Amino acid sequence: MEEEPEKTESADWIDSLRDKSARASTIYDDLGEQAPSAKGGGLSGLSPQQRLILALLVFLNILAFACAALVLSGQINLF
Repeated sequence: MEEEPEKTESADWIDSLRDKSARASTIYDDLGEQAPSAKGGGLSGLSPQQRLILALLVFLNILAFACAALVLSGQINLF
């Protein structure tokens, strides 16, 4: 019979968590569209094709700088 108070305590704990969650969701509803989302950063407005092209351009820039550094350091001789 001692198990029943433990069940009610855990049920009260779960109910309090539900209440907190409900209050948090109503706060975000009041704010409108400004609820936190998984998307973020400055690139979220770009389409996937635009992000691919941007990633390729950044990669080519890094590659060009790496080759220039190798030539300038004498690791690669052009002639």
